[in-house]
Amino acid sequence: MSDFWIMAKKEMKNLIRDKKLLFGLIIVPLVLYPAMGKLMQVGLEKAQGETHVAIANFDDGEYGMVLVKTLQNAPNVTVTLINASSVEKALESAAKKNQNVLVVIPRNFSESIRENKPATVELYGIFRSTSTGMKESVSEGRINAVIAVLSEQIARIKIQKLGVTSPDALLHPVRAESMSYLKNKIIPISPSVVSGVLASQSITLPIIVFLMVTITAQMAAGAIAAEKENKTLETLLTLPVKRTTIVASKITGTALMGLIAALAYMIGMRSYLGSLGVQSGISLSDLGLQITPEGMVLFALVIFLTIIFSLSLAMILAIFAQDVQSANTVVSSVILPLAFPAFILMYTGLGELPVEIRYALLADPFTHPIAAYQYMFSGNYTGMLTSIAYLAVLAALTLYTTARIFSTEKVLTAKIGWGRKS
Repeated sequence: MSDFWIMAKKEMKNLIRDKKLLFGLIIVPLVLYPAMGKLMQVGLEKAQGETHVAIANFDDGEYGMVLVKTLQNAPNVTVTLINASSVEKALESAAKKNQNVLVVIPRNFSESIRENKPATVELYGIFRSTSTGMKESVSEGRINAVIAVLSEQIARIKIQKLGVTSPDALLHPVRAESMSYLKNKIIPISPSVVSGVLASQSITLPIIVFLMVTITAQMAAGAIAAEKENKTLETLLTLPVKRTTIVASKITGTALMGLIAALAYMIGMRSYLGSLGVQSGISLSDLGLQITPEGMVLFALVIFLTIIFSLSLAMILAIFAQDVQSANTVVSSVILPLAFPAFILMYTGLGELPVEIRYALLADPFTHPIAAYQYMFSGNYTGMLTSIAYLAVLAALTLYTTARIFSTEKVLTAKIGWGRKS
């Protein structure tokens, strides 16, 4: 086995031996985020369970009983009739019976409908705790949906009594049929639904890239700073091995761990974020957004070159640190400002930005994974190849700079004085 692979294997073993690092980078995202997402799903399922409705009917007319029967026949709704002399008494009784919502039908409900006046139904959400209130919100939505259907049905009956043959044309004289136009193709799906699907992707990816860059940079900087702090770097540099081999082996070992950590965060974060959104039942393939094998390969190459650049840049920065803590400070002060602008693409696409801002973002290497992701779905392989070429040049320059620094004694003597004289 060559010296390169021996040292790369040693670098990975050193990282794996750090149980805290292994737990924080792999175990936590793979276990904690999916667990949080599952708990969120359980909460949503519980909130969307059966709605318990109490009804206080103060109306003596026929329409009050029509509303009661409509609610009794509604799906996932359990109705309890309450006899009370006032709304306050009805609320007290409903709270004791653990009801979610109290529906109050006023005394003039039927009279208002007969006289063609607006009839008002009062809804009271009954909160038994100060938690999220999702169940009360879902219950209110269900009751409002039932009342809306009943209101339209009563209006339709009244219009028919006037001799109108098409009540729908009078109730809804204008209607909109929403469709989307994407990639030169008409899709019979509402733009709001398409927007929700695309937003779930554009929100997730910048977070993953941000975590990936931060984690890999901190790992690389910590590895170098730890060797300087433990005085093992001097011994390593005296071995009969080229210093470029030492640099390459360190980057390779840390890059493999970084890819594993990034994959763990990708799985965990996507599981968690997926649990927060409303399941629309629409996938990217339904929108005509297909990922080709060529696109996947090019995107993976963009991700790898981004990791290599962040690793080599972090190693350069770590050379100027005296210990692990100062290395993390130096790396964070440089990497985070570079990675943060990519979050702009959570809310807009590159093509929608002014030319100056677009090229300013493309000058930032950490923006290219998100740009490449958008290019991959649009089939813009030229843009992906441009990103690969740009990242390859940056990675080569930072690797060359790292190797040059390692070939001198500055790797042992360089440090940042933070404004103090040495």
